[in-house]
Amino acid sequence: MQALRQPVAAPAPSRLDDPAALADIARRVRPLPPGEAEIAHARTAWAWFTHHTSASGFGPASDSDPSLSTWEMGSTLFAITAAERLRLIAPKVAARHLATCLDGLARLKIGTDALPGLAYHHATLKPLVGNGGVSGWSAGGIMRLVAGFIAVATHFPNLGESLAAILNHWRLDHLLEDGRFRSARPEKDGRTTHADLFLGAEQYAARTACLVKLPASNARDPRPVLRHQDWRGLPLPGDRRQGGAAPPVTSPEPFLLDALEYGWQPDMLDIAASIAVAEKARYMQTGRLTALADDPLDRAPGFARAGILAGRASFATRSRDGTSPAGPPCLSAKAAFAWWALLPTPYARKRLDAVEGLATKRGWLAGIHEDSLRANRVLSLNTNAMILEALHYRACGPFVPLALPPQT
Repeated sequence: MQALRQPVAAPAPSRLDDPAALADIARRVRPLPPGEAEIAHARTAWAWFTHHTSASGFGPASDSDPSLSTWEMGSTLFAITAAERLRLIAPKVAARHLATCLDGLARLKIGTDALPGLAYHHATLKPLVGNGGVSGWSAGGIMRLVAGFIAVATHFPNLGESLAAILNHWRLDHLLEDGRFRSARPEKDGRTTHADLFLGAEQYAARTACLVKLPASNARDPRPVLRHQDWRGLPLPGDRRQGGAAPPVTSPEPFLLDALEYGWQPDMLDIAASIAVAEKARYMQTGRLTALADDPLDRAPGFARAGILAGRASFATRSRDGTSPAGPPCLSAKAAFAWWALLPTPYARKRLDAVEGLATKRGWLAGIHEDSLRANRVLSLNTNAMILEALHYRACGPFVPLALPPQT
């Protein structure tokens, strides 16, 4: 792991340091039959689900966290679909597993807004917020779950009726106000709604929303909220909506998920290419391999949202609620796999090589701490699901290829 931080010679300008050139490379990526290494990597990721799945069809957020969010429910559906398409499990096994998940989701206790809540126990699917009731929701998490529904409907059409029955029971229109998303946070005297989706995450959610005919066109276009901030001569993309209690974080993760699931769309690819250039430039200038994402931590504060911008701080982290820093960033295993699948450059290969030592018999560890060069030893659902998504993209392409941005 010492390769994570070493002196790097000043680079000569290269085609691979140009966002337009990187975008062109990304557009030209085509599926490749998986080799022995890719199959072994996929089996390691699926091992997490083999060891952690309960009778509900779902597993916990991590070894130390029994909760299950709607985001992680969606990740589970993608992981099962990827495992079947990578031939890690038989189609009948995948269909049974998915049917179990959908049966649990059909019985999920929802709130007065007719939406799934913030957190449930993974084994019982009982709500963990609101003293046994349901208080609050995450727009981003619910849209992630709906994205999983779309992937399942695409590859397991016989489950379409069950999926539609669940969606018809939820009032997804409550997630939107004037074409933009809002979430609900529990308070002592009820709840309060707020905007919590920013650049990248908002557009990823909107892509899914438009596919299920929700009026999210205002949220789909990143241009009205896009700003740039200089970092050592590079323009870092960020969200112009500043000033709240939780500054917006420009995480690469929603850009990567959007591409893994729907294919590269022009509105996201241009920004993602700028992020890719910035992450490589940081490595070339500091010697710190950089692949940022939202990851659980094996030390306080327990979770970090990492972005090339967090408010106005560059290459920084924030706590889960976004209100405070969360320490130095990690080299994220899931982000390293995703960049390698989506944008196969020498730098992407270098990051993948650095995290390959994180494989265990129970799944992939979350990443490597940048300051200590020690492994971030959390075994989490989202890490292993996204690695399966990346390996699926490498072998099969996106789950739901969209030739053009969806129309409302």
